[in-house]
Parts: sequence; structure tokens; C-alpha cells
Amino acid sequence: MAAPLRATYRLQLTPDFAFADAEALVPYLEALGVSHLYLSPITEAVPGSTHGYDTVDLTSVRSELGGRDGFESLREAAADAGLGLVLDFVPNHAALHAANERWQHVLAHGSHAEPQSFDIDWDAGSTPEGTVRLPFLGASYGDALDDGDIALVCEEGRLFAAYYEHRFALRPDRYAGVLDEALPKETDDTRELLGAYRALDPGDAEAARQLRPRLDALAEETDLDTHLQNLQGPALHDLLEEQHWRLAHWRTALAELNYRRFFQINDLAGLRQEDAAVFADTHRLLAELAAEEGVDGVRIDHVDGLADPQGYLDTLRDELEVEHVWVEKILAEGETLPAAWPVEGTSGYAFMNDAMGVLTDPAGEQPLTDTYDTFFPGAPSFAEEVYAGKTDVMQTTLAADRRYLARGLEALADRDYHTRDLTRPILDEALTEVTAAFDRYRTYLPYGTEQAEAVLDDAIARAQKRASFPSARAPYAFLKKVALGDVSDEMQADARAWTRRFQQFTAPVAAKGVEDAAFYRYNRLAAHAEVGGEPDAFGCSKEAFHRRCRFRASHCPQTLLATATHDHKRGEETRARLIALVERPDEWHGVAGELARIGRRHVSDEDRVPHPADAYLFYQILAALWPERENDDFVERLVAYMEKACRESKRETRWIAPDDDYEAGVEALVRGLAGDPATADALHAFSENIAADGFFNGLTQLALKGLTPGVPDVYQGRELPDDSLVDPDNRRPVDYDHRRALLDEVTDGTLDADTLRQWTQQQDERAKLYFTARLLDLRRRHPALFRKGNYRPLDVKPPEEGAGNADVWIAFARTLDDDALVAALPRFPRRRRAGHAATLALPDALAGRSFTDALCGQTVRPDDGALALDDQALPWVVLAPRS
Repeated sequence: MAAPLRATYRLQLTPDFAFADAEALVPYLEALGVSHLYLSPITEAVPGSTHGYDTVDLTSVRSELGGRDGFESLREAAADAGLGLVLDFVPNHAALHAANERWQHVLAHGSHAEPQSFDIDWDAGSTPEGTVRLPFLGASYGDALDDGDIALVCEEGRLFAAYYEHRFALRPDRYAGVLDEALPKETDDTRELLGAYRALDPGDAEAARQLRPRLDALAEETDLDTHLQNLQGPALHDLLEEQHWRLAHWRTALAELNYRRFFQINDLAGLRQEDAAVFADTHRLLAELAAEEGVDGVRIDHVDGLADPQGYLDTLRDELEVEHVWVEKILAEGETLPAAWPVEGTSGYAFMNDAMGVLTDPAGEQPLTDTYDTFFPGAPSFAEEVYAGKTDVMQTTLAADRRYLARGLEALADRDYHTRDLTRPILDEALTEVTAAFDRYRTYLPYGTEQAEAVLDDAIARAQKRASFPSARAPYAFLKKVALGDVSDEMQADARAWTRRFQQFTAPVAAKGVEDAAFYRYNRLAAHAEVGGEPDAFGCSKEAFHRRCRFRASHCPQTLLATATHDHKRGEETRARLIALVERPDEWHGVAGELARIGRRHVSDEDRVPHPADAYLFYQILAALWPERENDDFVERLVAYMEKACRESKRETRWIAPDDDYEAGVEALVRGLAGDPATADALHAFSENIAADGFFNGLTQLALKGLTPGVPDVYQGRELPDDSLVDPDNRRPVDYDHRRALLDEVTDGTLDADTLRQWTQQQDERAKLYFTARLLDLRRRHPALFRKGNYRPLDVKPPEEGAGNADVWIAFARTLDDDALVAALPRFPRRRRAGHAATLALPDALAGRSFTDALCGQTVRPDDGALALDDQALPWVVLAPRS
């Protein structure tokens, strides 16, 4: 029986924090109040991986984490404590690593391999037929061969081409040509083995597997390794030319490639989960674990990478005994998950941005925009940065994927005499412009045809405005026809295949061109450039926030609510401080100007001057993190962050072509500003103020997560304040001994209001931990209310006389039968100090009842169905009816 789902706690498992470490946390997490441990990927990964998304075997539990025994011990300990497990599963891709047996199987047997686990086009015109291009060399193929960097090795009865840590399996039916020169032919064993290899069928993997022990034994008895090492130059080249693969310099992947990758990462290849045999093979372990007591849910990573997300999720539900399924999915503005998907919801990015948005004071938009324009005159709009980011990646790291689709579209056009005049360059331009104009990650054809057509029409209309010949509508019309299947019967199968790949292309273009480019280029307010966010939308109105909460209550009441993840770009309190900056636009304008003045003296004439957008981003991050300046790693964290931010922006430097001079200039600015006493003078008062208001914002954000519809997810360690930046900074080790000690202190009874007020005013970390524990306890005591309860916005009205401001409150009720909860949560802390008197009107059904303040335990008796919010014990009003 599944544990009742109340809240999840995300743990990042690594070789240094494995199953045994997670098991030791079970008593602490049970006391904190979560219901489920939410584990990062647990399947076998590249050795040493710190995240686990580079899987090498989805059918075995990772040995570096403790293996199956370690997992079972954790599962049993959690179940004994009443906690369930949620597993993060990666079906879209796998690492092309020496340890990946399925990958080696495909390399050894090529298109004959069964199953065809990887998404490879063996007939792509850019690579010799029947081969897959492997862009893993750090030099040209010829140089690597001549320098002896590519060599043959025999390991466990198999022959490989070795390139440093890489291994590429040779065709077993070609072993005889190598071994004939190396093994002594006078023995019966040798003659029989060579004969067996010569007789091998190219696709007979089982027969080849049975020969391994014999070759392994002979290799030990003979000097095989020496002979293999002597096979070099032209002779080795001739052998490699016979293989099912073709080694190449890594940069060739910028031009041509015939396998699908995870984004632009060459050594992560797409899996063909649309193939029933591949699904069955890769989900055996997950099916076993899901059938065990305590494994209650699964999070599906990168669902948008799959060829058929709907079909995959339907099969997952049919084949696995799992209670809950969530998908990692970034939703565009106004987009919702397809209603037919059999899932609880997403992993929570949308809520993270909704909560941040409703806490952003809209009054700060224009002055902050003016300040951004001052520092970056002529700054492109966010839409322009999105276009620039998307087209950049389509011309560089994802160019091979774009060319592949353009070739496919040309081949389809050539099959109909009405469209054969559409040449590849014309179709390539249409493909590029339509993809750049897409307003979301992807469509889900053949499902949702009407919505997909609307998305395509919108993208095409915007794309044609940028086209070389706007009046040339034919290539755009043809692309739409192919995508929607409006082609002849004989073209249907190929059109469907093209559309699947097109939909798998628009998603990585959005991820790398928007999330990992435009979000680092458009820096008006860094907090809004968060995963799943809309940086040009300055906040979220109360009305919109309430509308989205009501949608979650009615459509996806068990979707996850995240405010921090292993992928976030800024941590909870980092964002909360930046949101507080919005309420001080004039002060910020002066502070940023002073930082720019100080910074100029730290960038020498020899250094490249940082781009104004990069410099302005750094000023924001420096102000947000300034309270942490006494930490030993403060400056190094800033240096690492800005290096990543500048490379991700792809404007002055990038991962595939770092500009050392530019990066040196940025580093000089970072180190100079961070260490200059004048910076302390410029930032001291301002950073203290936004830290205080940020702490206030953070507690409201926490309360919204704990009380609104959905399942709150606590990212590891974030029960205490979080000043983290983007990964790997957000994956630093957590001090759980410290958290255990604090939890024992704050859960020793209900704290009085005076103590809580003092903690919140002093930014005491215990306040956040206490709020977390109390909110989770509230969910434990009212499970049905939070699982099925209605969400009702409540009116907050200013007093008839005197200073008041109803807009600084967010109020709502959760109701289910006789159970209820009322919340009035504060926002805009600086504006609130100017006057926050307001009255909360209770629903008629609750008007005559008394309440208990869930945070401080006081009894609250409203007057005639109205509650004077400024008279309450704490700014955060969370009331549960007294029985």
C-alpha cells in the first residue's frame, strides 16, 4: 500500500552521498514531516557521475550508490518509518560509455543488432551506409591514427578500438582477420576459434558472446596485446573502415551526425522508447522496483525528448504498478499538460515561477527597465534574444540536427511534382525560422492536431516576417502539410517519421536557445530568468496566481510544487533577495552605477571589457550574495558562476570555443569588485535591506508552497536558507548534522509568537526550518483537505480610514466538507511597512468559527466574519478551525 502523498524531499545521490547516507536521514526526514524521499537517478551511470543522468544501464542499480542491496535497505528503512520513495527515471537517453553494454552491442552488430536501442539512422546520406558517425576524437581522425592514440585492445574476450577512456566494439565477424596474424595457428583451439569467427553471421550476437571465454583464454596464453598494439597506421585504418561505425573529430558533430542526442551532448544518445522491445528491455528494473512496497512514484526525465510521449506514458501506466507519475516538462505561458497524459502533473517549475511572480512588485517594472537600458543602451528585447539564441544553436551545436531535418524535408518534397522545386536551402530556411518562432518546446502530433495546427500557424506567421522572401509561402505551407500528415498515402509513413524527429528537435532548440542562452542574455531582473520562466513578463498578478491555483486544485491536485531543484539557476533566498531589489529601484540604480564605477578600475587595458549585460548580471548576483561574503568560497563561487553564465549566453564566449581574453576580463571584474573595500561601502546598507526583505519574501514563498494545491517538494537542505546559484553550485554537500540539531530545537512544541517574530526579524535560519515543519505537519493532520480540497481566493479590503494596503496580502481558503484552512500571506515587504492594515472577509461557512493559528498556536476569533490582519500575532496568518 502506497504511503499517503503529502510532501517529497529531493535527494541528489552521488558516490559520496549514497543509499546508506540517505537511509541515515530517514528519522530526520520523518520528523521534518515529508511523506516521500524523492531520489535522483539510481540506475548504473558513468563512473564518478555526480548527477546520475548519464545512465549506462537502466536495468541495474548503481553500484557506486550501494547497489541493489543498498537500495533495498533504504527502501525498507523508509517503509518502516512510513515513508515512500519516488524514483527519477531517465528513459530518453543513455551515455555512450565503455561500460554501456547496449551501446557496445550496437557498435558490434550495427543495424543487425536486436533490439535497436539507440535512435540511429543507418542510411543517412551524410555517413557511409550502415555506419554511425562517432564524434569523440580530440583531433582529426588522421592525426589521432598517426599519433597512435587509437589502438586495438582485447578485454574480456572482445576486441575494441581504444581511444583514451573510450572503447568502440569491433565487429565479431571481422575478428578473424585480426587474430589470424596474432594467434599461433598450430593449435586446434586457435584453428577452431578462427573458423568460428569466420562463420559468424553479422547479427548473431549470442554466438559471438559464446566465443568470448575462448578468446579471453587464448589472449592470456599468447602475446595478443603486443600484436594488437603493433597494428597501426594504414593497416589499422583498413580494419576500422570495415566497422559499423566511423570515428571522427568531435567538431564534425557541428555539421553532420546520424544519431539523436540529448540536446547537443555527443556522448548522450537518444533511446527508441517507441519500440516495444526497447521499452521492455530498459524498464525491467523499474518494473521490479515499482512492484515493491514503498516505491510509490516515478518522475520521468525530459519527456519532451521522446518520440511519442503520450504512447510512452500510456505504456508506463499499463506495464508498471506505480501509484504516481510526474513528468519533467517546461510549460510555456498559457500552456497546460495534454489532458490525456496519465500523470499527476509536472516536477514543479511552473509553480516556482508563479510564486516568484506574485511576490514581484509590478511598480518596479518601468524603473528597472530604465536602469537596464541605462547600463545596456539599445538592449534587445527578450523576444529578440530568444530569436538570437535559437538561431545561434541551430547554426552551431544543433546544426547537424537541423541539416538532417532539412534533407528529410527535401526528400519528401522531391516525391511530389507539385513541391519538387522546393530546394534544400529554401526548406532549410523555413525550418530554421519556424523553429525559432515556436512559442513552446514542442507539439505532440499525431495527438492534439487542432492545438498543434494553431501553434504551427502562429510560428509560420511570425517566421515569414523574417524570411528572405516573405512572399514565398510554399516552403512554409509544405512544412505544415508534412507535420500535419496532409500528404499522399505513400508518403504518410515518412512524413510521420519526419514529424517525430521535428518535434524532438524543437525541444532542444528551446532548451539551449532560450533557457541556456536568452536567459543569460536578457538580464533586466535575473530572478525572472529561472527555469520555466518568462523574463519579459514582470511578475504575476494576484488574479492570475489564484486562477492557476484553482486550475491545479481541479485538474492536477497532486502536481509537484518546487521552489528549488537541482536545475535551478538561483536558489530560493537568492531569488527572494532579487525580488526585494524590485521594491528599491532608485536605490538600486545608484548602487549599480557605483559598482560599475568601481569595477572599471579593475579591468586593465589588456583585458576585454565585459559586455554590459554580463556586467549588469554580475552586479545583481553580487548584491544578492553579498551577505555571504565572509564564506571562504565566496569569490570562487562568483568566478565559476560568471564563467558559466557568459559561456551559456554564447555572445562573447561559449563552451565549444572559449574566449580566454574575454573570460579573463570578466574574472578581473569579479575578483576586483568582490575584494574592493569600496564595494563594501556601496553595498552594505542596500544588501542588508534586500537580505531582510528577501528573508521575508522567502517565508511567504514557503507558505505558498505549503498551502496551495499540489504536493510541496523540498530540495535537499533547503529547509534552511538557500543562497545557491546554478549547478554545480546548487548541488553542494548539505550539513545534515546541523539540520538535525536545529530540528530537535524547533519542533520541541509550538513556538510562541514573540520568538517567531524575533527569528523572522533577525533572519534566523531556524524560522525557515520551523515554518517548513509546521506547514508539513498541517498537511499531515489534514491529508484529505490538501489532497482534494477546493481553493477559494478571499477578499482583503483596506480599512475605511487610516493607512492600509490590501494589495500587500494574498489570501485564500482551502475547504473540504467540514474541514478548512484560511491563509493571508504578506508580500511587498517594503511597501507593507508603509501601511498594511486590512480586513480579511471569511467565507460564510467559516464566519462564526474560532481558529487556531497554525504557526504560533494562538486562538483567533474573527469579528462578524472579518479578520483584522494587522492585529494578528504574525505577518503570516495561517488559520485552522478549532474543533
